[in-house]
Amino acid sequence: MKKSKLKPKPFYWNDAVYYLSCKDKVISEIISRHGSNNFLVKSKSIFKTLFKIIVGQQISIEAAKSIEEKINRKVGKINAMNLLNFNDHDLRSCGLSYRKVEYIKDIALLYLKDKSFFLNIKNLNDNEAIKKLVSIRGIGPWSAEMFLIFKYNRANILPLADIGLINSFCKNYSIDKSAFIREISVYQKIWQPYCTVATWYLWRDIDEDVVQY
Repeated sequence: MKKSKLKPKPFYWNDAVYYLSCKDKVISEIISRHGSNNFLVKSKSIFKTLFKIIVGQQISIEAAKSIEEKINRKVGKINAMNLLNFNDHDLRSCGLSYRKVEYIKDIALLYLKDKSFFLNIKNLNDNEAIKKLVSIRGIGPWSAEMFLIFKYNRANILPLADIGLINSFCKNYSIDKSAFIREISVYQKIWQPYCTVATWYLWRDIDEDVVQY
């Protein structure tokens, strides 16, 4: 991940770090370990963000990175037009499943036909935005949440199905995974309105190099 200092910090970040440090001892300790000078950054490209999210669905960060690098070498610049014009078989040879190739090409087509579909999402609240995004084939709640976190830096997103969040939360709070949903619902109330920032620091505690969608 590029050093976040090269990009602007979310406007709420300093307030969020102070708030969470006061409200939650565990998050405060994680922030102290990993520093408050690193922060979430905003991705530039709507389509590339969605592409990276689709590639990363249900596979490891390392596997997703390898697939993206292979596609980048074959396609050149990753954008909607290039992906639409590229042969499905060649994309699959890079490690994409048949379904992911379909999803990426469907999104590329929608993006080229109606950019406003995605641009208008920034004007919706979190629930409305997620509802609109999941209407797209291949985009489920987790993918929609990743898009809101990394493209628009929404402050209060808690991706409950994210394996990194589950693993880090259970480790740091000494919680059995079977109790994850029940226990994190308590902390969700404590972290609001900065669940994204709590999530980001929990991610950092299990992987210093947080994936950037």
